Amino acid sequence: MPLQSESKCGILIRDIIWGGESKRGSAFWLLGRFEDGILVTEDSLQLLKSQNPADRWKAATHLIDAARSQHTEVLVALADALKDDHPFVRWCAGQTLVRAARPWTLAVLVDALEKGPPHRQAAAADALVHAPKAEAEPLLQALVSEEALVRQSAAEASGRLGLRPATGQLVTLLADDSPWVRRAATRALAHIGDVSAVESLTLRLADSSPVVRRSAVYALGAMRVRQSVPELIAALADPDPQVRRNAAWALGRIRDPAALPKLRVLEADAALDGAVAQEAKTAIEATQRPGWQWLSGKARKWLAHRVAGAA
Repeated sequence: MPLQSESKCGILIRDIIWGGESKRGSAFWLLGRFEDGILVTEDSLQLLKSQNPADRWKAATHLIDAARSQHTEVLVALADALKDDHPFVRWCAGQTLVRAARPWTLAVLVDALEKGPPHRQAAAADALVHAPKAEAEPLLQALVSEEALVRQSAAEASGRLGLRPATGQLVTLLADDSPWVRRAATRALAHIGDVSAVESLTLRLADSSPVVRRSAVYALGAMRVRQSVPELIAALADPDPQVRRNAAWALGRIRDPAALPKLRVLEADAALDGAVAQEAKTAIEATQRPGWQWLSGKARKWLAHRVAGAA
């Protein structure tokens, strides 16, 4: 570790041992924040082996400066933490490596994405979303992994990064055996917004899994796909209430008057504590009065009062 960091750490320890009450309290606090000190690094490395998951994830977050310093033992420990049994420990290890933002820390994540247990690969994919420069090629390769969890994480990461080169493989994943992979691919395509995926997304409105249908409806609404309006109107009668709610939201964004009769029927839908009916009302207002849905409740009342007064 750098000598400068060691001396700072030593000063804090000396204040704790011989300092006055106020100095001792400040030194305790600073030492707890001092992530580059020798004792903090050593203690954190030990805590990464703790039986308590809370100890392990806290330890992972405290190692960011040591990772930046290319501390070999720390890099190895964080790489091992990417395959921890606890998902939050894996997430914290990945976040520490990516936020360290050094070539060697990113190399650890790319290596983890390319090989290792599925949980390790998935944690690396989640972390690489926040990399300063998107690691597109490893993510594209992970989309064709034999492990469903890896495909799912890679699809989610590709969507958040807006990787257009992933569009073709994401469309292929819409027919994946796992509903969670299909859902991730659907949401990713919504974020990317490539219109070439519209036909495949529309077909997912008839998916056997409600979580996939919800995402497909959301994707078509987010992309404002007018050609899918008939299928979205049909989705207003879906047996899953969240699909019906999402369909109303999507139609409210597209604002096609052809949807108004079915949306008015949905105003009586009591599912989700009235949320479905409320979404239908909002969609009707958006279709009849463009821009209305963006107004606050008070602004709507004021405008309605002015319109009534003018009449």
